[in-house]
Amino acid sequence: MSVQTLDNKLLIVKYLFSYFRTNFYKKTRGRIACDIFSMLYQFLAFLRFYWSAVTKYQLHSPFVFELAHAVLEDRRWYYTFRDVEQLRERMLSGDEIIEVEDFGAGRTRSQKRRSLRQIVRQAGSSARQGQRLFRLAQWLAPKTMIELGSSVGISTMYLASAVRQACFLSLEGSPQTAEVARANLSWLGLGNTEIRTGAFEQTLLPALQSLQSVDLVYLDGNHRLEPTLQYFETCLPFAGTHTVFVLDDIHWSPEMYTAWQRIRQHDQVTLSIDFFDFALAFVNPDFRVKQHWNIVPAWWKLWKFY
Repeated sequence: MSVQTLDNKLLIVKYLFSYFRTNFYKKTRGRIACDIFSMLYQFLAFLRFYWSAVTKYQLHSPFVFELAHAVLEDRRWYYTFRDVEQLRERMLSGDEIIEVEDFGAGRTRSQKRRSLRQIVRQAGSSARQGQRLFRLAQWLAPKTMIELGSSVGISTMYLASAVRQACFLSLEGSPQTAEVARANLSWLGLGNTEIRTGAFEQTLLPALQSLQSVDLVYLDGNHRLEPTLQYFETCLPFAGTHTVFVLDDIHWSPEMYTAWQRIRQHDQVTLSIDFFDFALAFVNPDFRVKQHWNIVPAWWKLWKFY
């Protein structure tokens, strides 16, 4: 199956996804049907990604090779992995109910009660993704970081543990969810991180101004096209030559994939990398020729050991 064939099938699924979301979900609240179409889209998105992906052995840039090796191939184990996953299990085994405020695309605000267990299952980073974020931050060694979307703090803990000397601001829309994240950070003794609450449209710019410049931006909140692009543009003036933008869930929906396509085609983005779990956009002018790579661990394509 060619990449073009997969793209055509994704366009069909994208249309069906939008149609059912508008005409079925909103009228009948048929969440199961929407979930099925979402899963189908993500499955085809993975096939498209995997078909065009390379391993570190096909990379010619020393920087990209070393980065891919550090994020995907490093097998070292750290106590942080155990500590964060123990906190995850504790949240999954509890019965706590909290009020969750959802700002959506920044235009509306809804509030509802949800179990902490449900939030962890749906919004928390997986162990694999968290460990890759840890290795990414450890290898890049940023001095300042900002995260949009703390949730209960799983990705926050992985990032903060990787570079404990960094100044780290994490933004979360829901106050009670932010309190859970603060408690988790305190339990691990991660005093380098501050969580600020409120709509990103109100908290992002002041956070960037307090940092003055940012080395790592993790976009993991409000998974819609226009807000994602808006947050990217807001952060750009505070980016330096070594700043990296990390985008989560770019294959989660057609909107997020479109947002990723536009960001990686931005004039200031010189290098973009898709690891599927998350994607990276660098604005370093030292990369004189614009590059993009889809990269998988070497064992995902055993026949490419050359």
